[in-house]
Amino acid sequence: KMSGTRKLAYAALVALCVPAAGAAAGAVRFAGARAPALRVSRLAASSLVCMVAKSKEEVAPPPPEVIFFEGPPSWTEAVVPGISIITVLGIIPFAAAISRQVWTRYKITNRRLSIQSGWGGNDLVEIVYRDVTKVNFIYRFGGLAGDMVMQLSDGAKLEIRSMPDFEKNYDYMMAQVSEACRENSDFKPLVKAEQ
Repeated sequence: KMSGTRKLAYAALVALCVPAAGAAAGAVRFAGARAPALRVSRLAASSLVCMVAKSKEEVAPPPPEVIFFEGPPSWTEAVVPGISIITVLGIIPFAAAISRQVWTRYKITNRRLSIQSGWGGNDLVEIVYRDVTKVNFIYRFGGLAGDMVMQLSDGAKLEIRSMPDFEKNYDYMMAQVSEACRENSDFKPLVKAEQ
């Protein structure tokens, strides 16, 4: 019979080694079958247990995801199409602006940016802040909203149109990106610090 330390070391060894071997050789099945016989000395067992314990202590769980903003684009993008509805041609842009209000959702957290859009809100784009290399922006409707273009590390660009509460949301996202991204973007906080 194996001692408790040896059993723990054996379980750790099987958990660490067998899946890697199984991935190379194909699926490993333990259902109903005995695990391969391994002999572990007392010294190896105690050092393996210490190694497993240290690795569990070193890995800290990431902080919980906190939602900073979640909502539709700014209502200001429907103003001009709403005024143009007097003409027959203005109906189409107004319908497009209203559909964006209904189906597009921005979600800004401390880990990522999510944009739900498309017909019926079925398209979802998520990026993590570490992939952002540069951010450019422009104000819309006198500063009530803003547009951003985020350049990603793989060369892709993500356009965010008519972001509400633009200054607060922009400053929060720029606080989450890397220092190199802030330098590339010539970042200066938009919200003035209260005195």
